[in-house]
Amino acid sequence: MSSRWLHPAVLERAVPAAKSGVSEWRRVFGWLAISAALLFSLQTGQAQGTIVFHNTGGGQPLVTEVRSIFIDAGLQQPHLLFDFGFATDETSAPGSFLDSFTVTIQDSAQHFSAVYLTADASGLSWAPQTPGALSIDPVSISSNPLTYPNLLPVLANRSAFEVTAPIPAQFLGGSVNIYFDLFDNLDSKTSQGWFNNLSLASVPEPQVWALFLAGGALIWGFKGRGRQK
Repeated sequence: MSSRWLHPAVLERAVPAAKSGVSEWRRVFGWLAISAALLFSLQTGQAQGTIVFHNTGGGQPLVTEVRSIFIDAGLQQPHLLFDFGFATDETSAPGSFLDSFTVTIQDSAQHFSAVYLTADASGLSWAPQTPGALSIDPVSISSNPLTYPNLLPVLANRSAFEVTAPIPAQFLGGSVNIYFDLFDNLDSKTSQGWFNNLSLASVPEPQVWALFLAGGALIWGFKGRGRQK
């Protein structure tokens, strides 16, 4: 079984109470079933129009991009939207120490953190369980595959997704930081991580959609009766 490790700085961010050591995450085999796309209406956000990407091989074990978003306390069912991708020339092997790309959310006071995903050559794990971090149900994260963008170098194993992920209630009413971390194990194999189109969305209550659909059906019914006269 291959093992996934987080760089100490990433682990410290995900688990504020654990300031020392590195915790091992076991690989979760297979893709998690992500069901039914969420209906949402865009409320506010900070769109990133240009792909931000980094490659390993620069001599730095960890490269981090941070984006901040304010989440209104009155926002109903807030979700984070972003595109991301990971590519690598590495291959998974038992006990291997792999390059990885991780997306984490943390409040500005550094009281709460949650990990949305981590990807490496062995696959993609949605909302991996992390001691001390907030738990997110992996099934609550919606993802759609994307065509990998034209980035250099062209690596052997590539995957990209459009993601809609719930924001836990603990983050409401303040600014949050979204961390995109590319970890480099400093071997000779190149890996790449990128993100784009980061924004904030709200999922309306089901009752709102029900009223909307009911109103549409009523209007359609009146039009049908008018044509029959």
